[in-house]
Amino acid sequence: MSRGDVSLLRPLKAAETVARTIVAEIQAKGLAPGDGLPSEAVMLEQYGVSRESLREGLRLLEVQGMITIRRGPGGGPIVGAVDAAHLGRVSTLFYNMAGATYGELFEAWVWAEAELADRAASNPDAELRVRRMEPFLSAPDHDVDGLGPYVEEHAGFHHALAELAGNRVLALSLETYGQIVTHHVAVVDDPRNLRDVLTHDHRNIAAAVAEGRRRRARSLMEAHLGGVVDYCRSRLSASLDSPIEWL
Repeated sequence: MSRGDVSLLRPLKAAETVARTIVAEIQAKGLAPGDGLPSEAVMLEQYGVSRESLREGLRLLEVQGMITIRRGPGGGPIVGAVDAAHLGRVSTLFYNMAGATYGELFEAWVWAEAELADRAASNPDAELRVRRMEPFLSAPDHDVDGLGPYVEEHAGFHHALAELAGNRVLALSLETYGQIVTHHVAVVDDPRNLRDVLTHDHRNIAAAVAEGRRRRARSLMEAHLGGVVDYCRSRLSASLDSPIEWL
């Protein structure tokens, strides 16, 4: 039995049990991002655990982005969002410890996004494909101010493809690669330098997906990200062979 098998089968700590119970209640009650959770006093009585175990369980969920803790009067735990960025942040710890490089990350990213584009174009709901791709079928009539909003706008295109892929496990897992790449590029370079290229490529890929042309969607995505990787390789060549940083 490997060490990984032992880790999966070990008994849960009290804090982990509390964290799982909180997640189960969020799902059972249909709570949405931004909804408040019970106060610490209520949780202590409800779960019958120590304050230390409760707070550790909440920290486990906060680190993984599943909740946020609002400080001060009237504060408390708030439901977070299921976001590939959170999964990407946790994943970078394991990639870093495994010695995985940015070059390997870029290779995985190109394959992942091409697969998602293929699956998105294969979605049998033609009306849904058109509706999800419609915002990207024309050039934006404005320039987004600020790096953060710019990154979010372009990440929205890849998120829309992931949603159309029809497999939430694949969508969430594969979308994390792009989140990590985006963070890396934004730290060492300004991705707005690629604004015109990204907008043009997204428009063509969106059209292929909307029309249900899966092979073209995959080919365009591979070419699109190949260009981005080439750009990064020429500008960031010194860092592509280095281990992925833990975000």
